[in-house]
Amino acid sequence: MIASNRMTLSRRRFLTLTGTLTAGSLALSATGLWPRWALADPDLASRLLRVGRDIYPHESIADRDYLESLTALLEKERDEIASGLDDLDRRARAAHGSAYAGIANDAEREALLREIQHTPFFAKVKSNLLMGIYNNPDLWTEFGYGGSSWEKGGYLHRGFDAEPDWL
Repeated sequence: MIASNRMTLSRRRFLTLTGTLTAGSLALSATGLWPRWALADPDLASRLLRVGRDIYPHESIADRDYLESLTALLEKERDEIASGLDDLDRRARAAHGSAYAGIANDAEREALLREIQHTPFFAKVKSNLLMGIYNNPDLWTEFGYGGSSWEKGGYLHRGFDAEPDWL
């Protein structure tokens, strides 16, 4: 008999994971912190949020900012994104016996993302997050960026020579 290396998920762990996800989704929907599309499909939103936070991890940025940067992509290519997430979950189950979002170890999730980093799915998610997070003036203070300086006379004598605190 061949031993299986699949990890089993206990009923208690399953209920804990799904209960936490459901409670979090309900809390976010009640407070209006998620975009409308995310409320329409909270499972897709939470799965995509986990991927987004792993691609560009910033603890200080709210979930809503991640999800808002993916709104246009999901409005145009919802089926492709869902298919990409399903593929990622399939790979995660084969390697770790759990869906991608259920893997607690950051390094294991990163290894799975490295496997798909050349896929169209990954490229679309990454580029939408890149523009949505780093091109958002409301988030610039999170990164220590004060915005454009040319209309204020440039950077000379305005902190250009100061070392940024994020390096």
